[in-house]
Amino acid sequence: MQTLWFYRNPRVAGNHAGPTIEFRNRTLTRAFKLFFLFVLLNLGGCVHTIPVMVGNTPIRIIQEKHQDHGKTIVHLHENETTALAAARTYVRQDGGTLLTLQHGGTRNIVFYLNQVRYEVDPNRIFTDKGIKQSLKQFGPYSPEAHAAVKSLAKRILALIPPGKVIAVHNNRDYSMKEYFPHHPMARDVKALHYLASSNYRNFYFVTNSREYRRLKALDFNVALQSPHAEDDGSLSYYLGERDYVNIEAAYGELKAQLRMIYHA
Repeated sequence: MQTLWFYRNPRVAGNHAGPTIEFRNRTLTRAFKLFFLFVLLNLGGCVHTIPVMVGNTPIRIIQEKHQDHGKTIVHLHENETTALAAARTYVRQDGGTLLTLQHGGTRNIVFYLNQVRYEVDPNRIFTDKGIKQSLKQFGPYSPEAHAAVKSLAKRILALIPPGKVIAVHNNRDYSMKEYFPHHPMARDVKALHYLASSNYRNFYFVTNSREYRRLKALDFNVALQSPHAEDDGSLSYYLGERDYVNIEAAYGELKAQLRMIYHA
């Protein structure tokens, strides 16, 4: 409530002395300070850093939470910067939780164990088969390296709450065309909806048929993962029986990817 005091200044003589106004608003000032603090907390959110060592490489799992409700977004490839910008923009404006990895700015994680160099794709570490295949794809394999990578995967999964999970990725060589009939990954999808006039690099990859139908009705490019998809160790395979939505977009397609997050 606003309070005003009016009084005549006794130092000014005569009838022409106008009123001097003293404005005090202790209640409003206090409320404003509380509101300003709330805005700062809402914008800044709550950021936790979970350190994990993989061999000699320090990995930082960053958990950025804005409000206790909202979407859960996972960003696994550090070099996919458009996806990260879109996810951060969304959670800071609309609330939710973002999980992202920091380990030097590269797509893959490189580490050394017993002076041996290893490399792994962080989106291929959620099953034993995926870990083994990814390590072998980029270099040597050993049980010790496998265990170190699996420990990281467990820490990431422990931070993912129940409910829908949204992953964000960017692509250059990979696109929705990989799932077209007679293409190498066609067997990994059960259904496909593609708009011929659209950007084939911008699409959803989902595990839930209800999500597929909803996004199809909104005229987005969308692929539904097959229950018989190959075990590649990806988060989509690991969460195949949950409500998982992967948002793929070309590098630089920030506006499009942000729109896709809103509709996910």
